[in-house]
Amino acid sequence: MNNKKKYLSIITSFTGLDSTFLTHNLFFEKLSKNFEKIFIINSENLKFFPKIARLVYRQVWKQSFTEINKLPDNFVLFDPKDSKDFSKFLQDKNLLVINNFDRHLFTIKLHLLLKKHKIKQVIISNLGSLGGYDVGYITHFFRFLFFHFNQTFSKKLLVLLSNLGIVSKVDIQFISNKQIVERVEKSFLYKKNLLFAKELMLVNSRTYDIYLEKKIPISEDYIVHLDASLDYLHETSIRGLSSKEKKDRHYYYLERFLKKLSNEFKKEVLVCIHPSYHLKEHQGYFKDFKVLQFKTRECVYKSFLVTTFDSGAIGDAIFLKKRILGFISDSMTRSEIAHARNYAKRVGYLKLNTEKDYLFDKEKILFQMNRNISNYEKYNSNFHCFEANKTGSDKIIKIIKDRFF
Repeated sequence: MNNKKKYLSIITSFTGLDSTFLTHNLFFEKLSKNFEKIFIINSENLKFFPKIARLVYRQVWKQSFTEINKLPDNFVLFDPKDSKDFSKFLQDKNLLVINNFDRHLFTIKLHLLLKKHKIKQVIISNLGSLGGYDVGYITHFFRFLFFHFNQTFSKKLLVLLSNLGIVSKVDIQFISNKQIVERVEKSFLYKKNLLFAKELMLVNSRTYDIYLEKKIPISEDYIVHLDASLDYLHETSIRGLSSKEKKDRHYYYLERFLKKLSNEFKKEVLVCIHPSYHLKEHQGYFKDFKVLQFKTRECVYKSFLVTTFDSGAIGDAIFLKKRILGFISDSMTRSEIAHARNYAKRVGYLKLNTEKDYLFDKEKILFQMNRNISNYEKYNSNFHCFEANKTGSDKIIKIIKDRFF
């Protein structure tokens, strides 16, 4: 007789846990109200060669927990030392896992552990953003090769291992990308249960949920810049850290461009950075502007204009039909420039070079930005709302409770 108690758990990296919490804060609040106890389990030491993995990824983000004290009281952090510690933890528990870790070579060990302990899992992909990160140009050949091997081959390997029964398949992937769902549901592999997820379920995005429930005031008070680090994790995995000279040049022209926007449109500039970036470092780059962390969404809601390089946080601006101005920089790599241009092209907003396009015509770019807002409708219909006036979070929780508890 199985006397183990059933719990909901989230397996994720404790590095950047602030970001995970802020990304899913509304969902976490709802989980807290619907489940007695939720465990957040650190994935870092459950990988193959965890120390090597951290070196390979050249992790430059800080490991901070400044926002974690806002977690609901019934969320419990568990940091297993190794797989034995994890197995011991499971002795009196039957978990359903929300899988929030990558499908990379190093995490295959974690997938094997889930299979060993017969743990069911779901994935929640409801951010309402394009997602994905493809390196299109070779900079450092061996790093480039490993990155693609780790990003692409490992995912295909896990699909193969799941079809052989060596690792478990994901029971449900909740997703807010209508294009992917429609394409996958027509595929032979999906119909024959040969993909990594047994079932794809379309749900409204996190962006739509927050708009529906949080009732954040909307205004046009600021120019909001969503900054992107030149040492973003995926880029440093390919080419190492940027030089000080390159960073200084990049931020000199960026700050100059933002000052001109501020003067032309008579709006204060607010710079928003990722929860895992180093605040003091970015304050040094933007001495004349306020640099804010953990306030990105609220700032976007108050924006007259949002500027971006390549940030998933732009999703709120697209949904709210804000004016958007995309940036590229001569200090960015060819891959970074390609990503930024591709994002702008797929959404349909204007893209300028912070150095070469400094002498822009205010009225011309304002006209173009206003005109481009009509391009967002297609994006919003594919990534945000599929059931009006219903939250994706409520749908996810109901299905989890009905299917697994």
